[in-house]
Amino acid sequence: PLLSRRMGRRRSWMLVIQACLMVSIFALGLSDPAAHPLHTAAWAIAVAFFSASQDIVIDAYRIEILDPAQQGAGAAMTQAGYRFGLIAAGAGALYLADIVTYWAVVYAAMALLVLVGMAAALLAPVPPEDTHHRPDGIPAAPALHAMVIEPFREFLTRHSLTSALVILAFILLYKFGDAFAGSMANPFFIKIGFSKTEIANASKIFGVFATLAGVFLGGLLVKQYGVLNTLLWCGVLQMLSNLMFAALAIVGRDVGFLYLTVGIENITGGMASSAFVAYLSLLCNTTYTGTQFALLTSFMAF
Repeated sequence: PLLSRRMGRRRSWMLVIQACLMVSIFALGLSDPAAHPLHTAAWAIAVAFFSASQDIVIDAYRIEILDPAQQGAGAAMTQAGYRFGLIAAGAGALYLADIVTYWAVVYAAMALLVLVGMAAALLAPVPPEDTHHRPDGIPAAPALHAMVIEPFREFLTRHSLTSALVILAFILLYKFGDAFAGSMANPFFIKIGFSKTEIANASKIFGVFATLAGVFLGGLLVKQYGVLNTLLWCGVLQMLSNLMFAALAIVGRDVGFLYLTVGIENITGGMASSAFVAYLSLLCNTTYTGTQFALLTSFMAF
């Protein structure tokens, strides 16, 4: 409540959660899993908890601060930031570990990167919805009803039952084939005969940049042609791109064709992700943005 009066609900929660996340990452780096595995597990859970909480509040803030025409670009930037984070905390952390040898220092460096998000939270504007909160910061209805039951009820009553079920089925299945193929990709590449280094270079480095290109292209298409048209055509491209795995199985161990497969798969997947996140954003009522977007994305991930 104290911070909300000064910064608005979303920005104040962003700042508090990011501070907790920074402490959790730093403490995880200081823990000793060999001597005290429960301490390490507890801090790992804390990192996961505050990471998920940060995702929810940032998504809610993004949806509320942007108008419908900007949701595609907002989704692209969210996806791009996530990929840059993967590079920094993945390859970046490993490179740093080779230099300093102490993992506690690596984790401390990763914790300090949260300052980028804290600076963004301090500099960001306040959404209009944040000006309409109770002065004591407490919801008018009991928490369980206001934060869980009411968002469910509002979503189901806004659409007919049939429409709501169709929308939920679409959310569950839109990325299903892509996710299924993605989870099988590394074992498939190994089975064909590619080395782990070849797979890492293609998937973890080239693939990330291909995805970044895809999410920006998807954001541009949403801006130009609208969410539903982009969602349809990017879904078709995403589906057809899985045929590259079948082609690679026929071609065999060819590094050039591996890069082509990873590139096409990740570009189309990134394009579809931008359109899909923009679509989920439009489904949310700004009164329940955080809860509804979290529930919809969790349903998709399930």
